[in-house]
Amino acid sequence: MEPLASQFEAEAERYHQWRTTLSRAVHEYHDWLERTNQLDVQQSIRFYDLLETLNKGRLLLVFLAEFSRGKSELINALFFSSFKERLLPSDVGRTTMCPTEIFHDPNEEPYLKLLSVETRYRDESIAQLKNMPVEWSRIRLNVDDPKQMRQALSALADTKRVYALDARMMGLIPMFDEGTALKEDDVVEVPAWRYAIINYPHPLLTNGLSVLDTPGLNALGLEPELTLSMVPNAHAILFLLGIDTGVTKSDLEIWDRYVRQGLPAKIAVLNKIDLMSDALKSESEIRSGIQRMTESTSAQLGVPTEKVFAISAREALVGRIKEDQSQVEHSGIERLENYLASEIIPIKQQLLAKAVTSEIGGMMTSSHKSLIGKQQQLQAQIKELSALQGQSQDMVAQLWEHVTQEREQYNAALAEYKMQRMAFSHKKKVVLDTVDPTRLDLLCARSLQAINDSWTTPGLTRGMRELIRLIGDEFDQMKLAGEDTRRLMEGVYDTFRGRFGFVALEFLPLDFEGPRAKLALLALQTEQFCRDPINILMTEKRFMVRKFWRQLIEESRVIFHQARTNTMRWLTDVPLPLETQIRDHKVQLELRLASLQKLKQRDGSIHDELNKINAQWLDAQRQITLITGLIRQVRDGWPSPEGVAAEVRVAAETDAIIPKPQQEYLDTVRMTATARADAGVPFNPAPR
Repeated sequence: MEPLASQFEAEAERYHQWRTTLSRAVHEYHDWLERTNQLDVQQSIRFYDLLETLNKGRLLLVFLAEFSRGKSELINALFFSSFKERLLPSDVGRTTMCPTEIFHDPNEEPYLKLLSVETRYRDESIAQLKNMPVEWSRIRLNVDDPKQMRQALSALADTKRVYALDARMMGLIPMFDEGTALKEDDVVEVPAWRYAIINYPHPLLTNGLSVLDTPGLNALGLEPELTLSMVPNAHAILFLLGIDTGVTKSDLEIWDRYVRQGLPAKIAVLNKIDLMSDALKSESEIRSGIQRMTESTSAQLGVPTEKVFAISAREALVGRIKEDQSQVEHSGIERLENYLASEIIPIKQQLLAKAVTSEIGGMMTSSHKSLIGKQQQLQAQIKELSALQGQSQDMVAQLWEHVTQEREQYNAALAEYKMQRMAFSHKKKVVLDTVDPTRLDLLCARSLQAINDSWTTPGLTRGMRELIRLIGDEFDQMKLAGEDTRRLMEGVYDTFRGRFGFVALEFLPLDFEGPRAKLALLALQTEQFCRDPINILMTEKRFMVRKFWRQLIEESRVIFHQARTNTMRWLTDVPLPLETQIRDHKVQLELRLASLQKLKQRDGSIHDELNKINAQWLDAQRQITLITGLIRQVRDGWPSPEGVAAEVRVAAETDAIIPKPQQEYLDTVRMTATARADAGVPFNPAPR
């Protein structure tokens, strides 16, 4: 580990530990459901998918800049300085010629994979090609041999000479100066590779960070997948500029097209502050000049000055190679790393926590409420049996008859519920039909009619507007159908709550705000593409418009799939809390009858039955403590005194008569937890 990057790495390590804790909590909840026979096949699949997201989800930083702004040098300083030399090519002029993704998969040996530029002749996206190993050239990286690493990574700067006709067929003509008249047999230089992937074991990367290094302005626009998917889905964008040039016209074009309207986590990096050094100026004058450039950049880009970082990637790299801490401090890179550690990593943490909450939060809440309801029923049963002590057998028989009638009423309510469940199944089918993938195919075909075979930017605008309108209408229909379904289940629940005292539940509405926001962003990106002078003036734009349209359709499918997944999850979650309480209430009724039957037939004593129920109550309390702790871990990710307090509150909120053995146990839990919370020590009561 590089000691000069300790805070960033420490925060990444903390994030990794948090993610591990979160995964463990999800595993434990899955195991609890399995032990209590509450897990079905569909739920198991949901848990598997969620754990895959937790284990493989990465924090993506995108480096954006025009050529020669020092992206590769900054990446060298952040990740590769332990090799004591430059690994990524960063010579004067164009360096990295293709988008390069850097991460670490510990299940694979270090490698460099390169995707040939000739794949641009075809329709497959980069995401699709990632699943086609035969399309990639793979080079093993020997991390113990810096020379071999440098030689292998130098391929990122490779170019090749092709005829202008081939460049046009691959959609690469926009790389060249606007207005350049190229004949088909002219020879031009293009990148040798379309995309590169580096698997490299750096501590930051191992702990879940990934980096996307993008080429300059013209090359960036050649891959709609970058601008429509990869960049918008990043967790932070580092936008590099040269302090010697400030914000140039091409810098501003990149910012306006790809950054300004996107993520809130936008960071401007003013690189090359070492060029401000001047023997004829004092240190304070140099600092004042850097501050003026920082404020000017902040004003031009519309970002707060605290999100503009003046650094020297070259000084940072050299300082770390030479282990010169003063040079590293002077480079300004540590301030950037501290910001990434304190502001960006928590963003990914929040997103993962939200993903877990969205996927199983409702299930966990249902489990908790079910256990509370079960415990309340046990407390009522304890009170019921305690009142029989010293009473005649006639009182036992009367109570038995009362509970028998209650069971008959409950069974009648269950018969009614079966009819309502059939109505729910019908409404569920209506909702699912609305999000059937084949409907999206029809919508895409209808929107294609708006283009009317006019593969121009106006045609693309018409097609995209029509597609967004059609998908938006579908979302409206889904929401209406979902609201109808929710009202049905609320009515059913109100019946059971009023007649049998079920625990209060909340039925959340079906929400499409996330997919709608992504659709709106697609519309904005399409408008920007169509307003781009390059795409308006370019004579050979049919290829680029088609390619952009295909990527729009691909992104629309992703959004529609997300809406379908959310809908299916919601339809599963809506009846779950009610059906859990229905099942638990039936079990408790049968146990009450069995207990009273024994007393009626003189096969047992009230004392023995109370002891059994006490044991069940304590078991429910242990499970409540377990589930409360898991909910806390999902919410917070690590033990905290606040989490302990939440566990204690669950025990404190019980208002029924608690038998003495249970009261003593709860008093012990409360006293121990309070003492440990005061000391900042986590406490989880062990099963007795």
